[in-house]
Amino acid sequence: MGRDSLSELSQTFTSQGFHLTPLAHHNLGSSNRLIMLDSSYIELLGWEKGKPIQRAEIANQAIGLDALVFRTDDADACYSHLKASGFAVNPVQDLSREGEFMGETVLVQFKTVRFSEQPIPGLRIYFCEHLNPEYVWQKAWLSHPNKMGHLPLITLASPDISQTAATFQRLLNLSKQSIVSDTTGIRISLPNIELHIQAVDSSQGVFIQDARLSQSPSDPVDFIIDHHFCTQH
Repeated sequence: MGRDSLSELSQTFTSQGFHLTPLAHHNLGSSNRLIMLDSSYIELLGWEKGKPIQRAEIANQAIGLDALVFRTDDADACYSHLKASGFAVNPVQDLSREGEFMGETVLVQFKTVRFSEQPIPGLRIYFCEHLNPEYVWQKAWLSHPNKMGHLPLITLASPDISQTAATFQRLLNLSKQSIVSDTTGIRISLPNIELHIQAVDSSQGVFIQDARLSQSPSDPVDFIIDHHFCTQH
C-alpha cells in the first residue's frame, strides 16, 4: 500500500533493482504498478496525489505490507465456496485497467471476491481471477536488474497462530498435510509459496511481517521486504 505516495514507493523499489510495470488506473479509482515474478507479483497500490480516494476498502490502510491476494480460476465458484463455508463475502466484482500488449492498448480484466468482514482480523484478504493473464505476465516485465524473480515466503505475525492457521485451512480448502507446526510457528505450503505464521503479542491482530524474494525457486532467500523498507522513502 502506497496511498498517495505511490510514486515515492515505486522509486524505492526501482532504486533496489526492480523493473516495475507502467502506472495504470483501475476502473474503481485506484492506481497501481506491479513487480512481476515467475508465478506471482507484488502490487504497489494507491492513488495519485491530490485526487480523492474512491475505494472505501483501502481508504484507511497504512503505507506498507497490506494484503494477501489469492488466485482463483473461477471467481463465481470461489464466491459460492466461501459463502457456503460461512464467510462474510461480497458478490463477485469486476475490475479492469488499461494496459499494453504487443504494442496495442488492451483492457486488463479481473474478477475479484472480497469480504464484507475480513476472515482474519487485521489482515486484508481477497481472491482474484485473471481473465487475460497473458496481459499481466509479459516477458519484458519478468526481468529485473537485481535478478529477483521468485517469491517463496511470506511471514505473518499472529497473537493466535493456531486459530489463524485454522482459518486459512477453511479459507483455502487445504489438507492437513499442507499445515505443519515447528518450533518457529506454523508453516502453510501452497503450490507456489509458503506462509509462515509466527507468534507475536499484539493487539492489532494478524499482520504481514515480511515478504522474502529470491532469484529462483532453488536459491536461498536474499531480498526481504518489510515495513521499514516500504516506509524508508
